[in-house]
Formats: sequence, structure tokens, C-alpha cells
Amino acid sequence: MNATQKPPITNTNTSSSICLNECRQQIDQIDTELIQIIAQRMEVVKKIGEHKRQNKLQTLQPSRWQAILDSRQKIAEELDLPSDLVLDIFEVIHQMAIQTQSK
Repeated sequence: MNATQKPPITNTNTSSSICLNECRQQIDQIDTELIQIIAQRMEVVKKIGEHKRQNKLQTLQPSRWQAILDSRQKIAEELDLPSDLVLDIFEVIHQMAIQTQSK
């Protein structure tokens, strides 16, 4: 091992390692569920996009978008989550929805 290499971090506390591994498994499961839910949402977005195309409606409807932001921010606050985080997440989701609906 040279001077720039650090020794591997080992945790001798087996109980702590088990807890960490269990928590990581929970996060992995939650992440999988989040991805599945986003995929379900995008399927609904495709249906909305088709409806908008058939009825010659604008893809972006600012009043609906503002209502979404307001309601998601309120939910975040009720769950003691940073509203900025939730708004950032929904901004990304919304941009993907706009792209999907525009296809």
C-alpha cells in the first residue's frame, strides 16, 4: 500500500454491519418501487398525451402545473420533507411528461 492509498474501512461491529446491510436492502427495495411507480405514471402520461393530441389541447397547461406544484409542496410539508427537494423531483418528472406527451 503506497502513501496515497487508504486502508479499507472495516466494521468490526457485526450488529452494526447487519443493520447497515438491512437498511441498504430496504433502500434498494424502495428505489425499485419508486421506479415502478414512475413507470406507471408515465403510462398514464402517454394516455393523457394521446387525449390531448386527439382533442387538439396544449401539452403544457400552466394552471394544472401550478396546482400540482402547490399540492405536492403541501404534501411534502405535511410529511416533514424539504419542499425544495420534492419540487425539484417533480420538475424533472414534469419535463419528462412534457417530452412524452409531445411525441
